[in-house]
Amino acid sequence: MMLIHEPLILGEFLELVVKKMSPEEIIAFKASPEAQARVHDLLDKNNAGTLSGEERIELERSVEFEQSLAVLKANALKTLKQKLST
Repeated sequence: MMLIHEPLILGEFLELVVKKMSPEEIIAFKASPEAQARVHDLLDKNNAGTLSGEERIELERSVEFEQSLAVLKANALKTLKQKLST
């Protein structure tokens, strides 16, 4: 399995967000129903082979954002656990 490393600048940004927002706020964040519907639409088009070039870029960026959000939430959870254990 290939391990994907985030760019340094992304890691720095995610660290800043964790410091500015409460861990609970970060963990609770989720996309709006409209944003979720858009991604599902793009995935359906991708599966059907009807995705335009612009839509492919949008889908790729959405996936990249979701990966970054997962890292952010993991960092927030780690921070929350550290606060609770002290």
